[in-house]
Amino acid sequence: MDTPDIDSIAARLGSLRLGAGLEPEETRILAAHLQIKSFPAGTTVIQEGRRASSLAFIEAGVVTIQKEEAATSERHIIDLARDAVIGEIAFFDSEPRSATVVAKTDVTLFILTREQFDELALSHPALAIKALFYIGRVLSRRLRQVTGRFVGLLA
Repeated sequence: MDTPDIDSIAARLGSLRLGAGLEPEETRILAAHLQIKSFPAGTTVIQEGRRASSLAFIEAGVVTIQKEEAATSERHIIDLARDAVIGEIAFFDSEPRSATVVAKTDVTLFILTREQFDELALSHPALAIKALFYIGRVLSRRLRQVTGRFVGLLA
């Protein structure tokens, strides 16, 4: 399969909320720092406990976030779809992955490694700040959602 060019990645990125908040040139610059990867349904995208320093924006599909409970079982935490961010905890704290992410359907991701982000921050700091604020908003919504579920369990 051919690797998409920057203009193709930028066009796809522009259809996401992240890209919609950027100027066209900013979308192209960010696109140059992203990789696109697709995973078939049932594939483990992120494995809890593994070391990695990337995050991903979901372009298409649905993933399930799971947390290991015992040596052989996992607990479903939440399903995430288009525009969600995954892998952000290890991206920010450089610790092992805190959960497993499995493709519930075929999934396409825009992947941003910590190294690519650091390069973006050096060359285009204002764009890096916009990306961080976008990630922060997505995570805040998710925290509200999970907190609501947790409170519901306690009631």
